[in-house]
Amino acid sequence: MNIQAAITAAWDKIGGLINSFIVMLPNIVLALIVFILFFFAARWLKLLVKRLTRRHRQARNLGMVLGRLAQGTVILLGLFVALSIVVPTFRAGDLVQLLGISG
Repeated sequence: MNIQAAITAAWDKIGGLINSFIVMLPNIVLALIVFILFFFAARWLKLLVKRLTRRHRQARNLGMVLGRLAQGTVILLGLFVALSIVVPTFRAGDLVQLLGISG
């Protein structure tokens, strides 16, 4: 294989990657919008939990912990939903099984 053929093959590969990215662009934008919505919903949920436990002096720290836990859970759920939009073959169950969380 000569250098000219290698350069042509590389440019063809780069062109294919750019075309694939352009085809996937609407899915990526939709996934970003969904993830941003989940992010703001998580922040709202954290503030709600903190506000509900603010009245009880003993439960302030518990409220902070529960708020952060709820926020992290919602953000993780949003990430899984966004990934399933971008990569339709992605299933959260496969990732959970791979990480060994279900055991």
